[in-house]
Amino acid sequence: MTHSRERLAWAVLLLSFATCLALAVGIPLAAQDFVRTARVGQEVAVEPQRGTPRMQRGGQGEIIALVGLANNVPAGTVLTTDASDQGILTLYAPGPEPEVVAEATIYGDTTVTLVTARSPRFHASPLPHEVVLEVARGRVRVAVSPAFNRQTVVELRTPHLTARLSEGSYEARVWPALSELAVREGTAQASAGGDTVTLGPSQRTVAHAGTSPLQTLPAERNLLSNGTFSTALAETWEVYTGDVQHPPEGTVEATTLGGRPAAHFYRDGVGHAEIGIRQQIGYDVRDFTSLTLHLNLLIRYQSLTGCGILGSECPIMVRIDYKDVYGTDRVWYHGFYSVAASPDDLLPGWDEQTPLGTWFTYESGNLIELFEEPPASVTAVTIYASGHSFDALVTGVELLAAE
Repeated sequence: MTHSRERLAWAVLLLSFATCLALAVGIPLAAQDFVRTARVGQEVAVEPQRGTPRMQRGGQGEIIALVGLANNVPAGTVLTTDASDQGILTLYAPGPEPEVVAEATIYGDTTVTLVTARSPRFHASPLPHEVVLEVARGRVRVAVSPAFNRQTVVELRTPHLTARLSEGSYEARVWPALSELAVREGTAQASAGGDTVTLGPSQRTVAHAGTSPLQTLPAERNLLSNGTFSTALAETWEVYTGDVQHPPEGTVEATTLGGRPAAHFYRDGVGHAEIGIRQQIGYDVRDFTSLTLHLNLLIRYQSLTGCGILGSECPIMVRIDYKDVYGTDRVWYHGFYSVAASPDDLLPGWDEQTPLGTWFTYESGNLIELFEEPPASVTAVTIYASGHSFDALVTGVELLAAE
């Protein structure tokens, strides 16, 4: 009986010691794992840019037409556009002042599902911000950016491939029989049918419905440098002022808004002034069949209506200087304004109204067909603000040439 009690005592003692040891080691490890892996949902917003895109929250229930900004968009939401629609899906890392981690421009005849959007709960976690998007059909442009000194990874899924996108700019096009992924800036790892390829800037791949291997192909070539304004303006752009009637001249500088680098054009004054940035190109484009201008812009304030009386004082203007195939120097313009024009204001065909206080994505179409004469070379691209008082930002500027 005595021996039995001793054995029981030793068993209880050893079990208690083992339990204490397990708790001493396990609790810190569990806490460490929790800090490492705990996630919170990102803040997600959807906004129409053209037409009325449709949204089904969480992939269930009523399908609604988007006529304005929609916040608190949950995972599982399905976004659909018709041919004339365009929308923008913006994802923010949570914080005191949320920062953009990814932005998807959804073009016409497109269906996109937001599968996942989450960020680490704790700053000590080494994991990245994560976004998963599924594109069932159509065309999507995706911009990926870090936030709060943490990298972002976007997983893009189509019926034919899966790609992991790092910081940069990308475009996916999906048809019934194939998907195409192009890299503007950054690096993408695309996989399909057991094949994996790594794509760099100005590269693309095509995945077919069959089992054909993935190939690395040339994509459209961006003729502009630092169109995201992530580095100092002076490295690639020339800043200028012109036609200042009264001080101040106004300013243009690289800035960051909500984690998004941009060029900021600002003036608070009376009388006309122009402030802009110019990049010399000097590129022969005669071997290209397509030339497309792409940019994102945000007009926060303008004092003039429309683009002024003559239609030439827009808060954001783009000018492309080119030489045509006959050797003549020519100019192409496109202007953007948000405040409706007055009845007496002139509005040339190249002035376009955009929503006030909202990021807007512009794509020109094929400039080779829009220019007055076929171009032989592009001389320079200028982006400027013109008027009295204005507050506007531009980013994602690309001049894409395709053979």
